[in-house]
Amino acid sequence: MGRRIVAVVLPQLGCELVRQRAHEDHEGRPLAVLFSSGKPGGAGAGEAQDRATATLDLVDEAAWRYGIRPGQRVAEAQATLAELSIQNVSFTEVDAALGRVAEVCLGLGTTASIRLAPEHPDEDKRRGPAGDAPFDTVFLDVTGAAHLVGGEEALLDELCERIHALGHKVQAAIADGPRIARALARFAASPVLASGVALSVRKAPHPTVVARPGARVLGPLPLTAMPMDADTAAFFARLGVFTVEALMKLPRSELTPRLGLRAAEVLDLAAGHDDLPLVPYAPPRTIVEETSFDDPIASVEPILFVLRGMTSRFAARLGARGEACLTLDITIPLDKSITNLRHPGKEPVLALSIELPSPLSDAGDLHRALRAKLERAELFAPAVGVRLEVSQIVEARRIQIDLSRDKAARPDALPALLAELSAEIGQDRVGVLEAVHAHKPEARSRLVPVRDLDQKRAPAGSAELEAAEDRDVPLPTRLFSTPVPIGRITKGAVIAVDNRLYAVESLRFVMRLDGVEWWTSSAASRDYGVAWLVPGATNTKGEASTRAAGLAWVFVDRTTGEGYLQGWCE
Repeated sequence: MGRRIVAVVLPQLGCELVRQRAHEDHEGRPLAVLFSSGKPGGAGAGEAQDRATATLDLVDEAAWRYGIRPGQRVAEAQATLAELSIQNVSFTEVDAALGRVAEVCLGLGTTASIRLAPEHPDEDKRRGPAGDAPFDTVFLDVTGAAHLVGGEEALLDELCERIHALGHKVQAAIADGPRIARALARFAASPVLASGVALSVRKAPHPTVVARPGARVLGPLPLTAMPMDADTAAFFARLGVFTVEALMKLPRSELTPRLGLRAAEVLDLAAGHDDLPLVPYAPPRTIVEETSFDDPIASVEPILFVLRGMTSRFAARLGARGEACLTLDITIPLDKSITNLRHPGKEPVLALSIELPSPLSDAGDLHRALRAKLERAELFAPAVGVRLEVSQIVEARRIQIDLSRDKAARPDALPALLAELSAEIGQDRVGVLEAVHAHKPEARSRLVPVRDLDQKRAPAGSAELEAAEDRDVPLPTRLFSTPVPIGRITKGAVIAVDNRLYAVESLRFVMRLDGVEWWTSSAASRDYGVAWLVPGATNTKGEASTRAAGLAWVFVDRTTGEGYLQGWCE
């Protein structure tokens, strides 16, 4: 079986990145983009002269309708359309966006790539539709995987839907090689391609092309689809050669010197041969999304709205990886001037961290945990941005499908609830009780984090408590981690617990601990018993006692003779 490569082209990626910047308002304005290796945004004073002579790399649909075209000089475009907004987009932004798309693609293929050649120091200079370092294409190897989703057309539809959910316009094609697939994907929405024996072309809901294996499919495409420079394409245009099919009718011996150093590559692609390997994309081990606000935000609700989109993108990337997150870090930069005014010397940043009890990857579950954390946080100054980072990523838990029930239980329901509780009341207050072999009752259990909900519980308690249970003595249902001192314990004595007075009506011996854990600094010698406590007339503040009579678990420290309340038998 020959290999099958999908090329996913994002024709408006640069414009989409500009519009995603929260601090820029380009809604409704014609937009043009200049790709550069510098910082995003507009040009500074030092770049004005170079910017005026630069050529546009990308224009949106609104600018296209006004006659603005890629390749025009900035001065010419601004003279044509005064309200045209021209923005810089750095290749760092482009690579980050292509990386996010590549992670989503990995859910349907084996190898994803955002480049066709290893990184090169002069890579930015070689970027372009005909270069080896594309600025709008993601490649995916789907050899032998299309039948899992119902065929190649169904695979392209599913892939386009997933990428469209990230907010991108998308065109896709599948062919025998990456460069052939990229050329077809670029012209998938163009009328030059039509359905036929070798090609299956669909325009809706997303433009897609499926090329038959081994077929020569580049014939109808213009020469600009081939890896040749603009001057060479212009030379053939003056000769009346406009398509790849017309080019291949010329004698090969005369074409080679005209095509220059890339002659062999162009001729092989026109013949349908494309064996170029993909450079695998390695997803980063931390996932980061950040944005800034044009106007400072003084409440939590707008921030939660922004975080909803971030968690949606996180969920798509984690789901394609087959992974989940354990830690969420939120950084909210605040207005510096207002922070200095209200809290002089305080850092203008609100940093929050959520350690999830169990790995989560669903967008709704992640957003609920963030909501529970942020609603308890205090914005001591208006927020000017937000940064969300997933710093700890683990393999997602796989749940076997249960066919024995009419209605399947959602496996992530309990982990999502625990994550929400952990964010709201604190990680140290959410967990599972683990039984521990110990002599002291207060040390026989401890709260441990919920990292694996399928973990087995430890064996039951020690022999002393089991012996007490055999003697029909009730065990405490609520133990205090730190025993409460209550003074001398005798029948008829009056003791105070939480500012309430109780009388010891009866007292029964249960067991003795004699010098247990002598090897530690907290060796214990105790006489344990159960006491029936009845409320006194008033408490220590002169108020009537509200607690009814109850059975208490008490002990006497044999070294000091002092009594302690260990817990209640409720």
